[in-house]
Amino acid sequence: MQIITKNWEKINPLNINTYIKQRGYEAIDKAIRKMSPSQIIAEIKKSGLQGRGGAGFSTGDKWEISAKAKADEKFFICNLDESEPGVYKDRTIAEKNPHQIIEGVLIGAYAIGAKKAFLFINGHYKKQLEILKIALDQAREKGFVGRGIMGSAIDIDIEIFVSAGAYICGEETALINTIEGKRSEPRLKPPYPTVAGLFGKPTVVNNAETLANIPYIIRRGSEIFSQIGSAASPGTKLFLLEGAVKNRGVFEAPLGITIEELIFNSIYGGGMVSGKEFWFAQVGGAAGRLISRGKLDQLLMYGKSEYPLGCGSILVVDKSADIKEFLLSWAGFFHRESCGKCVPCREGTFRLWEVAKRIKNGDLRESDKDNIEDILWTLSNTTFCPLGNFAAMAWGDAVKMFKKEIFSEKSEIQISES
Repeated sequence: MQIITKNWEKINPLNINTYIKQRGYEAIDKAIRKMSPSQIIAEIKKSGLQGRGGAGFSTGDKWEISAKAKADEKFFICNLDESEPGVYKDRTIAEKNPHQIIEGVLIGAYAIGAKKAFLFINGHYKKQLEILKIALDQAREKGFVGRGIMGSAIDIDIEIFVSAGAYICGEETALINTIEGKRSEPRLKPPYPTVAGLFGKPTVVNNAETLANIPYIIRRGSEIFSQIGSAASPGTKLFLLEGAVKNRGVFEAPLGITIEELIFNSIYGGGMVSGKEFWFAQVGGAAGRLISRGKLDQLLMYGKSEYPLGCGSILVVDKSADIKEFLLSWAGFFHRESCGKCVPCREGTFRLWEVAKRIKNGDLRESDKDNIEDILWTLSNTTFCPLGNFAAMAWGDAVKMFKKEIFSEKSEIQISES
């Protein structure tokens, strides 16, 4: 079943007419002419759509909170920051079918009562930025964006905001701070952005993939969407397969699919590259957990799970890989991307990076062996925002699963199994 990728090969992203030919902008037309904002929100809630950025929060519930908030102004933001290594699903949507995102933004803005919306895009996405600019200009020329959209009394303007491409900007309050011209660091919650967000006004921040589902739900109905995927986590998901698999790239599959099927089914990953033996998979990007061969029957879906789906990235690693290189890569990324707001993250990611370098060079100190568990606990439990927890996630799994590969057999390090 395809929702987001269905028309990618039929659409020229630089020509709005090719999108309209595939029933593009029918959903926003239906929304403003035949549905009230409350009816739109009810439809999104019934669909069961969950945020595709990683958290999996109910999209309809988020919209409803902002819609009910009393304010003279509201904002709607599409999060297209996507700064994690190996993650490029949102970038691909913007490149293949930018109008999916724009139409989703228009429907969301109308539903919560926002007259101003933003496309918050990673500044490193030069090609996708130009495509979005052209698409937005064409949508404005056609009357889908701006004052009195489609001849109605509804005004919705959309502005593109280009970020510096920092990982922390993917966190919604850091994103909001960035638009306001402040330091890109997370805010204390509550209050949540849905009540007090951009410039203190009710604000919805949705991931680009989340919004790309909205036109389908409004046009086809929540009942059809909710029957796709699993009952607990409806719809499809864009999965990114990388590493030692035959087929690499973006694949759309129903939620509830197993990791094993996604990796080994010929429709998706197609199995391991010839001559490579499966070692482990990392699900959810650099912040994702590590999964052994015996646990590949895990279902990929949102909600309570031992292995959170996150952004949908799956890195398949074979036995020829060096786990020490991964430790250094993970630690280096989170050390570089820490915003520095809180000491546990700022210092913890730096110390983990220093330890990773010594592990890679084979000169681990005795004090490092004593402190690794403390560093991981501190990152997991005391940082201001989830970035610290993310930094410890893969590391924690690695030292439990691959102790022999990471440390010399003479090492007496004891890593908690809890």
